[in-house]
Amino acid sequence: MALPFALQHRFLISSPAVQQGIGKLKMALELDAVDAVDPLCLQLQQLIRQAPMPDEVVRSITGALPGGAAAAGRLVVRSSSNAEDLPGFSAAGVYDSITTVHGTEELLDAVRQVWASLLSARSVRLRHQAGISLDDTYMGVIIQRYQPADLGGVLVTCNPTRRVDFRNVYLNCSPGSPETVVDGTALPLQYLYNTVEGGGRTVALGSSAEDLPAGTRQRLAQLALTGRLLQSHFSDTDVDQPLDIEWLMTDQGAFHLVQIRPYAR
Repeated sequence: MALPFALQHRFLISSPAVQQGIGKLKMALELDAVDAVDPLCLQLQQLIRQAPMPDEVVRSITGALPGGAAAAGRLVVRSSSNAEDLPGFSAAGVYDSITTVHGTEELLDAVRQVWASLLSARSVRLRHQAGISLDDTYMGVIIQRYQPADLGGVLVTCNPTRRVDFRNVYLNCSPGSPETVVDGTALPLQYLYNTVEGGGRTVALGSSAEDLPAGTRQRLAQLALTGRLLQSHFSDTDVDQPLDIEWLMTDQGAFHLVQIRPYAR
């Protein structure tokens, strides 16, 4: 389920205290008042986390879940801002995602936390340095059912270290959730798979003591080829635009694609 930017906007304008705080932060950024930015961001995040949600916003969030949040089991609440994955500004790991959400109250709190991460001191400073205005920045939210994983990571449909190498697809992974790769808590295994002539090679073992079994590496080769097909499907007019794909694999060997977006490094 996707919560659009407009839902965050309706929530923010419902609180005069939040609106006042945003106005103060804009002024501090315009005046380059460096010492004032961090405390203003912290105050704003606290206000957002504590502000009551209008009934219409609550209904928009909970009403789309069949049977409600309680019946949905464990949920994952992910950030999806318009100020990330941009040319020259990736924002990887800057915004919050919460992977252990149960029930309505935890869901609403997690959504508030993701919205609040748009105004963290780190994210505000990085965007300001990149020339991205606070007025032009919004946060969408993706809500997904949690899927247990034996393996997860990120697939990029190019060779990031040699972009002219159109044959190879880069893939990294670690045991368990792909979040450990995305947030940097684990050093992933790294692979390159040739989707033209076939074959692949291990680039690095990361934090692992040994390589993955041959059968698993063969499954990853199939995933790499799937990535190429997805690139072709989503290419529109630019067939050379690579994709950044977060994925996971269950203990039954089934793949789930968690997120697909343009690769903009």
